[in-house]
Amino acid sequence: MAGAPCAFLLFLLMVSQPRDASPFTVSCLPVSMNGILGESVIFPLLNPGAFQSITWHGPSPANAEAYASHRPLAVITPGAPGALPHVSMEDERYRGRARLHNQSYSLEISNLMLADVGMYSWETATADSNIFYSYDLHIHKQLSEPEIRIQSMMAGNGTCNVTFTCSAGEGNKTIKYIWTRSAGAPVFSIEESVLVQHRLGDEDSPVTCTAMNPISNSSASASPKAACEGPTLPQAMSLPYCHAKGILVLGVLGTLLAGILTVNVLAAWEQRQH
Repeated sequence: MAGAPCAFLLFLLMVSQPRDASPFTVSCLPVSMNGILGESVIFPLLNPGAFQSITWHGPSPANAEAYASHRPLAVITPGAPGALPHVSMEDERYRGRARLHNQSYSLEISNLMLADVGMYSWETATADSNIFYSYDLHIHKQLSEPEIRIQSMMAGNGTCNVTFTCSAGEGNKTIKYIWTRSAGAPVFSIEESVLVQHRLGDEDSPVTCTAMNPISNSSASASPKAACEGPTLPQAMSLPYCHAKGILVLGVLGTLLAGILTVNVLAAWEQRQH
């Protein structure tokens, strides 16, 4: 059992359990949760009513030797009559980053790090029940704009083959890629790389790569025409460019001509002197 059905069953068991029955034990399959690197996540706890103890556990330390005396993340026990329950935050890895919400005792962890990945669980003991519930936490980064690498090759008959490769994180298996052509066009590839054919002189049809992970997505586009034919200057820009190039050529020719005339004049003057 996992997720909402399991939580609902726990509630039914707690409200329907006969008072004179022996305590029952319920354990649910882990619920998968996604967290964002650097942000916060909240692990809910089903309100146990009157409890004897509530214990939160975090994932086992990566360096077991450094945490030889690994303790529960937090322990809550009832206080004296009329007093608040006693809360003990015992796992030093979460010092300053973990807190328990008032009354619900849900666990919140802030400033998430990649080292926080793993299994979290709460265990409650009451006069009627012992309940164990767990969460499998995954940490993901917000995706920045992906990089598109381009490799083009002429295939003959005026056709150019272009391979586009999209990358939004090296070696991250949680990232999926989707390639589309124009807005609203259907997906034509879900691989990291895609091969596109472009016929020289045809209109441009840019491709767009959308990278996605469980918490974000980001897109970037590239042009097959530019990859095969090179960037084309707009007409409004190309005419001034041609004019400037012509003026530069004329300037160079004028300088050469002036130099030649100067050399000839100096040579003739030297001959008259002799």
